[in-house]
Amino acid sequence: MDTNVNYLHPVILKWLNRQGWTHLHDIQEKAILPILRAQDDIIISAATASGKTEAAFLPACTAILSKKLPGVRIIYISPLKALINDQYKRINALGEATGIPVTPWHGDISSSHKKNLFQLPEGIILITPESLESLLINHQKWCKEALKNLSYFIIDEFHAFIGTERGYQLLSQLHRIEFLQKKQIPRIALSATLSNIQSVKQWLRPNAAGKTEIIESSAGSKGIKLQIRGYDIQKSPSHEEESRNYDYLARDIFRLLRGSTNLVFANSRNKTELIAGSLTRLCQDNFVPVEFFPHHSSLSKDLRERLENRLKEGRLPTTAICTQTLELGIDIGDIASIGQINSPQSVASLRQRIGRSGRRDKDAVLRIFIPEVGDPDNDKPALHELLRDETFASAAMIELVLSRWFEPPTRREYALSTLTQQVLAITAQYGSVQAKSLYRLLCKTGPFSLVDPGTFAELLRSLGSHELLTQMGDGCLTLGIGGEKLLSNYNFYSAFKVQEEYTIDNDGQKIGTIPLNQPLEVGDTFLFAGKGWEVIFLSDEKHEIYVKSCKEDAEPLIIDGNGGRIHDGVREKMLELYTSQKPLPYLNRAASKHFEEGREHFQALNLFENRFIVGINGIYLLPWKGDRIMQTIVQILKKHDIPHAKKIGSAIFIPRITSLKFKDTVQAILNTAPPHETELAKTVGNLEFEKYDRFLSRELLQKAYGFRNFDVPGAMEFFKTVIRESHSPFDPANGASYPVY
Repeated sequence: MDTNVNYLHPVILKWLNRQGWTHLHDIQEKAILPILRAQDDIIISAATASGKTEAAFLPACTAILSKKLPGVRIIYISPLKALINDQYKRINALGEATGIPVTPWHGDISSSHKKNLFQLPEGIILITPESLESLLINHQKWCKEALKNLSYFIIDEFHAFIGTERGYQLLSQLHRIEFLQKKQIPRIALSATLSNIQSVKQWLRPNAAGKTEIIESSAGSKGIKLQIRGYDIQKSPSHEEESRNYDYLARDIFRLLRGSTNLVFANSRNKTELIAGSLTRLCQDNFVPVEFFPHHSSLSKDLRERLENRLKEGRLPTTAICTQTLELGIDIGDIASIGQINSPQSVASLRQRIGRSGRRDKDAVLRIFIPEVGDPDNDKPALHELLRDETFASAAMIELVLSRWFEPPTRREYALSTLTQQVLAITAQYGSVQAKSLYRLLCKTGPFSLVDPGTFAELLRSLGSHELLTQMGDGCLTLGIGGEKLLSNYNFYSAFKVQEEYTIDNDGQKIGTIPLNQPLEVGDTFLFAGKGWEVIFLSDEKHEIYVKSCKEDAEPLIIDGNGGRIHDGVREKMLELYTSQKPLPYLNRAASKHFEEGREHFQALNLFENRFIVGINGIYLLPWKGDRIMQTIVQILKKHDIPHAKKIGSAIFIPRITSLKFKDTVQAILNTAPPHETELAKTVGNLEFEKYDRFLSRELLQKAYGFRNFDVPGAMEFFKTVIRESHSPFDPANGASYPVY
């Protein structure tokens, strides 16, 4: 075996030999000494199925065997209960061999398991952030005693926490445990998908003065066999026609994947059900066993687990049509290939999904299925249809994956909703606390470092106004009536909000339901069930959106997760593909046709030299930047009396405006001082998206929303580019040949 293996405990070496391991993976061998030293935080980054779990646990278990002390010695934190159940089987096998007790801990674990740990705290806990929150609040004395000899935190799927409500909650919890124990405890983060890994350090330990060691695999990455498959579909179909469009795609999936085990990712639950339903009918019509099944968060736990177990057992060919629910590292056995319907939501997500196939030294296999509107020249196309936006976005992401580029971690945010939860959690944990101590623990030394004393004081006043907190005679804060009520519900322990469904109503007819994850106001338009709709009234109380039919181009709502915010790097790569003559060998015949059509239209419209073009029905802007800059451009235009500007794909559409008015507006924007991000957020209607936003003042919400969603310098640079190029816009009114919008 490798040299560093000799540093592992003899009991572990015997167990490895019994497992038939002749050597460790390079990532496992590299991690042994840094983890045994227990001096620094560690990030272990390697491909899926490269043995990251063992890389952390083999040396961590060696450390606790070498120095036997009472109490819990390792806390493993996972974003998913299903992943804990899965990892328990692997880690418990090591625990049984070494005599180290392993206890899974989440809402579905029996009370007897937990009772045993309360009576005799020892070994390893596998836990979610929500269950860890409950422990800290309800069993502080036990935590202080049971965790006094804690040696390591191990955080699985660390990338899934970065920049999320649960991520801020977790970092705060780790900091609170260290504060309780008056010592720094090494943090070991495991992740398959990290870009610019140096910048990830700040996420593992905010405000850190110590070192973070990075361990990456030196093993060559496995090959990827990939293809983008194109399909011609009808524009703006009815619900029945939309089903027929996906029937055609389903027939191809049936032909390609039947008889093997696969994951096919769709970007919405609606598409997941449509395609899974079509595939079920195809199996029945062809008198073959059904082997295609949906998997998404709205399904019951029993149905999801049944499919996961079928995938894991691998006895029967099985294809899961799924949302992001199967993206993370639940062990589901050998997967022959990955499918992706429509363009992925991010490069990092695509890379994570690719990593689910090609295990055991096989190449990964990826197929992206991209429907595009057939023959757009004859059907008054939108610009994104003409430019084949979906095909180019998919190709750009593939090119970035092949060049090993992924989106960098999101920058730190105010995260005021999670800060609210943590203020209440700590107050409940200690009974009463000084405001100054709260600020020091959570903001000055904790993960909410953007929050200054003034903003924190304003947050406390907001919580006081809702009776969540009250101030006692000695100046300390304690829970108010509202706070006591909030904490009496187990739902408090989660930092994230389960999105409530909104009903879409058109003239008394229900046309569907969606979870509302983005600002939506009267006059806004969106695409749903293949048609454009304009909002005429929105009731947050009744959770209803009243709409009327709209013939303008519109973009679908983001209805699954918080994905969909495209990074600058993706759109810049798209622009590079439009202007390049480079052929892409992974396009099938239909996708290649779409790709060439997109390039031809790009050149015919002279888009290399112009960032806006004028059509009969309005103007399209093409910043070739990410959604953050595009949203800022839209909001600045709205602030300057252009209320109907909206993002559609990679373009911004402004209906019913002349080029003269548009240029005058841009000049006016440049002649005034750039707006502050908070100022822009004042024009956004509803700002309550995260779980505890309803307890915060509008001023606080504007500050947090503006900082997160707007990039004013990037938007202003685009407006400067527009003025520089506006001497020669492409305008059909001047005799140029251009499709009518």
